[in-house]
Amino acid sequence: MPTAFHDNPCKRVVRETWDTPVLEYLHRQWGEKFLYFGLPGPQAHDIRLWAEMIRKVFAFEDEDQRLSDPRQNIAELRRQLTLLGIQHAVFCGPLEEVVLLRKDRDGTPLSIEEFVAWFNLDFCNAITGRVTTQGGRKCLRFEALRAIIAFQRELYRATQSSRFIMLITVHDTFTVSEIRKFIASPSLSQPTAAFIERVGGLPLPRSGTRHNTGVLKAFMFTILREYLRGQNVASRFLPPVAYVGASGGSPMLHFVVVCTMQEETTAQPVDEQTVADFLRMRVLRATESGIEGHSDKRLGRRVVTDPLLELQSFARTAKSAGSS
Repeated sequence: MPTAFHDNPCKRVVRETWDTPVLEYLHRQWGEKFLYFGLPGPQAHDIRLWAEMIRKVFAFEDEDQRLSDPRQNIAELRRQLTLLGIQHAVFCGPLEEVVLLRKDRDGTPLSIEEFVAWFNLDFCNAITGRVTTQGGRKCLRFEALRAIIAFQRELYRATQSSRFIMLITVHDTFTVSEIRKFIASPSLSQPTAAFIERVGGLPLPRSGTRHNTGVLKAFMFTILREYLRGQNVASRFLPPVAYVGASGGSPMLHFVVVCTMQEETTAQPVDEQTVADFLRMRVLRATESGIEGHSDKRLGRRVVTDPLLELQSFARTAKSAGSS
């Protein structure tokens, strides 16, 4: 059963104070409106705020069996997008399932012929959790991230567009079994291992789930960077923003990643940002009054509260390397 999305003051601060300046900056730099792919929720709060920067929407909404009409949220999202006058397609089912199977639960194929400039992956659950597909298969949520990036490579080949942004929000918990595999990997970098130890990530319990913002920060960067590099994508990660969601006071962690797809003949993507660069940036905390550095100094020494300062040099490089 899907976890219902509820907007709240802290989420609005993240959206309006952190994400909006980044999106407006890239909109100006790239000189085009975005094709949006993601999870706006039934009321389409994100879309309504950023409508002037969006030309087309590919949205995903699952049935909710708790409602008298399980498809009520799907119908409401379509209504909101129609009222906004934005060209759109709404797919029925969990985004992870639709991406992996390339069709939704109504049998509608996931057919996109244009390069996606903006992914808004507002997951309400743990990134290390599993999603049960209609056929009964259970897939890891981060498998969908890998599939999305591979799908983007296909669109790059067809369009030669190259620049995109990913907004990813996950529940600030993780499945111990998956993190055990991550920590045990021989490819785990020394800075990452040292960071996990510093934030109190060890020892881990034998099983279950756990909340440790530092461990999740390191996991998300390492896994996503690996997927991006696998498709020759250069990337710049902003410091993650922690906030408390509306669903039962749920801890959430929000990531912003700006990317440039590079030619497949390139030996390896040129990343300006090292693992140590990212880990040095302290996790931020959003409250109803604004965004500030997290009180736990173990989560990074360098406090960055202006996202544009981090993006400007990368965006200049991306603009000269990419085409649209």
